[in-house]
Amino acid sequence: MDQNFSSPADFLQEMVRVQQIPGAVYAVVNEKQTLTENAVGYAHLGKKIPMQLDTLFDLASLTKVCATLPSILLLVERGVLDFDDPVRRFFPEEENGSLTLKHLLTHTSGFPPSVPFYQYHWSKEQILGYILSLDSAPGQKVVYSDLNFMLLGFLVEKLTKRRLDVFTREHIYQPLKMNHTGFNPDTDLSAVAATEWLPEQQRYQWGKVHDENANYLGGVSGHAGLFSDLHDLKIYVQMLLNRGRTENGDYFLSPAMLQASERNYTRDLGASRGFGWQLMDDQSPAGYFLSERSFGHTGFTGTSFWIDPERRLGFILLSNRVHISRRINMNRIRRIFNNLFMSDYSRHLS
Repeated sequence: MDQNFSSPADFLQEMVRVQQIPGAVYAVVNEKQTLTENAVGYAHLGKKIPMQLDTLFDLASLTKVCATLPSILLLVERGVLDFDDPVRRFFPEEENGSLTLKHLLTHTSGFPPSVPFYQYHWSKEQILGYILSLDSAPGQKVVYSDLNFMLLGFLVEKLTKRRLDVFTREHIYQPLKMNHTGFNPDTDLSAVAATEWLPEQQRYQWGKVHDENANYLGGVSGHAGLFSDLHDLKIYVQMLLNRGRTENGDYFLSPAMLQASERNYTRDLGASRGFGWQLMDDQSPAGYFLSERSFGHTGFTGTSFWIDPERRLGFILLSNRVHISRRINMNRIRRIFNNLFMSDYSRHLS
């Protein structure tokens, strides 16, 4: 065996060397402190801008669980929503009738994975109307779909009379002191990890959301568009590890709400899903060393975090792998990253 990675940093440095990722920023935390963190490689390969611990990342689908999901959970805790509410209660034009918020949150709506709305040049209202007109068979199987969280984002905006970026800033990121998290970041590009090469424009997407539908919608959508950095995601992950309690001792979400969100609602439907969360099963990118209660989410650009409430650990791995290629197997990198840390950590516990 000619390779022996003694740490996650060694492994990620090798992934940079063999051009599997341009760079990465990572941390493993418990409820109170950071156990390890580092930055490797480059935020922009062509310009040789190094990754930093405060590099800002396009979170892609982490938007679903860092923006839209907590918005919905807050509205449920305030009695505005119930998970079993039919979508038609809020959007009378919805044609299915049996579609519920629970179906959207667990990706059991029957909606297709995605629709290229950006190619159709539809208005926001036309996009909403199309989603509401879909003839699906909810509750039959898990099919991961951006449309579920696009619709949930539209719902948050309708109920709060605030655009999603405004509501999340006022009710999530400001209370949690996640000061570097939001949509459409207004910052120097050198502080942002660049994403994919745009051949028609002969440049990289840099500082604007990578997802085409979110970009078409002005950078703000329930399924993608959020930017954040390692510092802020550690705050969010530690809040989850502390069962909703923030650093100052207040509760952002109740323990009962978090327990409800982490429950498996899709047994025998093809994948394990909570409300928003991907749960531990044979399809998860968390590897085989974390507990069965662990949960998390990934983002297409190369971002992810995973939480193990039994071992009281949170794993955050942020990369911009699409800067090199969409075809890179990021889940393999995520699994090995978690495995390397857990192998060493479990030795010290035994």
